[in-house]
Amino acid sequence: MSGNTGSDDEEIITACLQGDRDRFSVLVDRYKGLVYSVAYRLTGDQDKANDAAQECFISAYIHLCDFRFGSKFSTWLYTIVLNKCRDQLRQEKDMLSVDDIAAVRPSEAPDPEQEAVRREVRDDIQRALDALPPDYREVLVLKHIQGLEFQEISRIAGASVSALKVRAHRGRELLRAVMEKAGMNHG
Repeated sequence: MSGNTGSDDEEIITACLQGDRDRFSVLVDRYKGLVYSVAYRLTGDQDKANDAAQECFISAYIHLCDFRFGSKFSTWLYTIVLNKCRDQLRQEKDMLSVDDIAAVRPSEAPDPEQEAVRREVRDDIQRALDALPPDYREVLVLKHIQGLEFQEISRIAGASVSALKVRAHRGRELLRAVMEKAGMNHG
């Protein structure tokens, strides 16, 4: 994404609010990968992630008039997708080395053997993330997979930076314990 995406997003939102609702598709195209990625990491299921992503964009479209100009559109979307995933998980009631979590990020162009190892690590980490309580999973996904700063996560999750740091620390410890218990030794 270019450096002026924020102002471009605001121009598109303004156009939508002035009646050109078709321009919203530009925002969907721009952010669909990010929204799906977060939804998948939080739900651990492709179908649920697709549903959450779709619901996120529908909600964003319906509530576009609530967007606060001057803030980042992506932060607003993160908040919506986080809430959609929370709602899904709440409805289902089936909740159940930290360096490895970086393996979940997409790689540039590894060779096939490296890609197979990365895929195995990603799958193991996703299973371990699925076993974490949602509060821990959310902060780990947003911090270590999406690469957001605690300040932005605070705005998205509605929790203090210090509380998020504690959740991140405890979440990493719990993630490591789940992975060790399951015999997922990477690194």
